[in-house]
Amino acid sequence: MSQSIFDKLNLRPQERRLVVIVGLIIFVLLNMWFVWPYFDDWGRVRGEIARNRTTLERYKREIEQKAKYEARQRELQSTGSEMLASEVELQRVVQTQAAAAGVQLGRQTFVKAGGFGRTNQFFQEISLNIDINSGGKEIIDFLVGVAAQNAMIRVQNLDLRPTQNQTRLGGTITFVGNLQQAVSTNAPSRNVAAARQPRK
Repeated sequence: MSQSIFDKLNLRPQERRLVVIVGLIIFVLLNMWFVWPYFDDWGRVRGEIARNRTTLERYKREIEQKAKYEARQRELQSTGSEMLASEVELQRVVQTQAAAAGVQLGRQTFVKAGGFGRTNQFFQEISLNIDINSGGKEIIDFLVGVAAQNAMIRVQNLDLRPTQNQTRLGGTITFVGNLQQAVSTNAPSRNVAAARQPRK
């Protein structure tokens, strides 16, 4: 028959109770020193695990979209020839169409607030503010001529008002174009908009 540790130590009942009480006190003190301070760590670890799982699920969803992103990349690269090769090209297109329509241009400034506009992997937006003074018909022909270039140029802001003699219109126009980014392709980018003539 196996003997308990108390029997082996030949302790009396009062001594056994004292050993048990001391053991409980030591156990509580050890927990207070080495276990309880780390209870908050477990909550933080669980929170980090939950955040990592959420991040992992988001990454998995993005990976599942790879085929769609690659298709979109091919589509954007295939239309890259219609983008502007430089900010100077945007200015050249505007000046060419203004001269063809008989529109008088004044100050011309690029808008660079916060960089050159919204940017992604394939293009960035550039803005050009111009001051104009011309007749209404000429301005319409000018805008139509710019739009006909198919060079991804659009009007972002149009502010026109009659001049003092009430025979012409003056104001500002803001054009926005997509500037082609450098992409991995063997086909050189073509400067398509600079030399185009107004369509008839």
